[in-house]
Amino acid sequence: MNRHFGVLSLLTVLSLGLSGCQAVESLGQSINSIKWPASTEGTDSTSKTVSSGQTQVADLPTNCPQLKILGEISEISQFANPKAPKSEDLVSSAKFTTIDASCSVAPNSVTLEIALDFDGTLGPVGMKNGGSEANYAYPYFLSVITPSGQILSKDVFALSMVYNSGNIQMHKQDKLRQTIPLMAGQTASGYQIVVGFQLSEDELNYNRTQK
Repeated sequence: MNRHFGVLSLLTVLSLGLSGCQAVESLGQSINSIKWPASTEGTDSTSKTVSSGQTQVADLPTNCPQLKILGEISEISQFANPKAPKSEDLVSSAKFTTIDASCSVAPNSVTLEIALDFDGTLGPVGMKNGGSEANYAYPYFLSVITPSGQILSKDVFALSMVYNSGNIQMHKQDKLRQTIPLMAGQTASGYQIVVGFQLSEDELNYNRTQK
């Protein structure tokens, strides 16, 4: 298991400046090509399994932020020719399978401990190229969305999967911690934490054609 800590502080937000804005803009198409769903304060979902192509909301108390995986970026498929994806040219793929979290609300902040489960699969090209061992990395992000729909922060992580000889399936769990500072009068339930794969334009278009 890998453990990453994406801890957001108020000082970090205030010190981002121009370079921080440029970094967010350069991170790829997946977060910029999606219209963020409106926050539905008070919603209490009980489902945790991520269904292919469907947005999934974690089971958290109603005084916590919503934690969700958007359906169209819940999977990533890597092809030898991304412009013309064919099943026989699949290198490997990965998808979110479950999402779980606990939430702790303090007077001036809210902290979530997040567990994300993934399944990976080698494609025909990956099996040919892997030899005795194949190692692939899949980028995914965690972004904090304000009650007004603005992107407050975005962190990108690398999900690494090693496929040993004869093993074309992998399962892995990553654990993250996310803290959001709260100003006077703000409630945690108005925020959203969105998770998904950091997709190229070709990868996002492929996902959209699979619906």
